[in-house]
Amino acid sequence: MGLLTFPLKYIAKKVFGEVEIGSAFEDPFFEEVEFEKRSFWSGSTKIVKKRRDKSIPERVPEIDGKILRRVRKRAYRLDMAFHIGGVRFGWLGVIGILPVVGDLMILWLSLQVYREAMKVTGGLPPAVSAQMLTNIALDFGLGLIPIVGDFVSVCYKANSRNVLVLEKFLKNKYHRVAAPVAAPRRVPITQ
Repeated sequence: MGLLTFPLKYIAKKVFGEVEIGSAFEDPFFEEVEFEKRSFWSGSTKIVKKRRDKSIPERVPEIDGKILRRVRKRAYRLDMAFHIGGVRFGWLGVIGILPVVGDLMILWLSLQVYREAMKVTGGLPPAVSAQMLTNIALDFGLGLIPIVGDFVSVCYKANSRNVLVLEKFLKNKYHRVAAPVAAPRRVPITQ
């Protein structure tokens, strides 16, 4: 660990405890895939793990899938685009350095991500909408604290949390949609 990352991670752990985004530290942007790799020379195989962009859940329609993809892309740029010394941060971490104007810009950009998420078919229910707005408000409130607030805000990653909330909502929404029932067969009547 670098000289700078240890104090940041220590402070974040003290403030938030062991915070997990989603369940079991779920990554909102990438998934790990295992595949079998065969050696060209010896023919032996070994299992290799590789990260790839997270796929859209199967039952989610194309329209909502495109929205989820756009929200993921925007949230990734805002929360996790850069990697320095073991700490991932995005444009919000850079903009947050500006005292009050930066925090207002962060709020506006986070609300743009939320507005994009609201475009899903049928909109978002009030509970999901409130959860996403709470993440944004908490991030904004923490960012207003001078110096320390910017570091805590970088660790909180409200937009990444909102991506997971949206994905969970879409999975639950379209999981309940049952497969279409086949029409009953008509038996011809013979006379």
